[in-house]
Amino acid sequence: MKMRNLARGMCLCAVLLTACTSVPSRFYQLQATSMPGQNQRPGAVLLVEQVTLPAGMDRPQLLLENAEGRPQLQEQDYWTASLSRLLTQAVAGNLAVQLGLSTIYAAPQLSLGRTDLSLQLDLREFRLRHGQGASLAAAWRLVQPASHKVLLQGYFNQQQPVTVAGNAALVAAQQQLLDALSRQIGDAMAAHPDYLHPAG
Repeated sequence: MKMRNLARGMCLCAVLLTACTSVPSRFYQLQATSMPGQNQRPGAVLLVEQVTLPAGMDRPQLLLENAEGRPQLQEQDYWTASLSRLLTQAVAGNLAVQLGLSTIYAAPQLSLGRTDLSLQLDLREFRLRHGQGASLAAAWRLVQPASHKVLLQGYFNQQQPVTVAGNAALVAAQQQLLDALSRQIGDAMAAHPDYLHPAG
């Protein structure tokens, strides 16, 4: 009986020691990199629809590729929210600043009554590669919901190398690509002010 209790006590100590020495979790996010200014004003109501991702990418943890291209789930490295949600909010925030509009929203927006424009983003590639960098490819289109008419569309495909090791550097590289994607979309929309500030 004493030996059994001793064995149980030793097992409990081992579990506690393992818990104490475990690696703490790290958290990362993608976000709008520009702060809203005072020059934002109302215009067309634009809803950035929820970004779609390649199968298996929208995970709580970071998913990296090793040198052989094999996926590796980072058990201690987490996104601060759903990756799809982070991407949607980041693009909406960047566009609001770039276009100077206070009427740009990120889906889901349940209380949004009227939508003049809808931005659809389909990510074809979202990769973080050990020791190499990040890559991002996305097809996008701007739609008029009332008529289902496609007003603008484009494709983005870029890579961003890293010179510093670590997951933080890879996420920062992906953030740069996301900002570049937002600029491409924003520049295309800015060339059509009638879409952003419709008459009447």
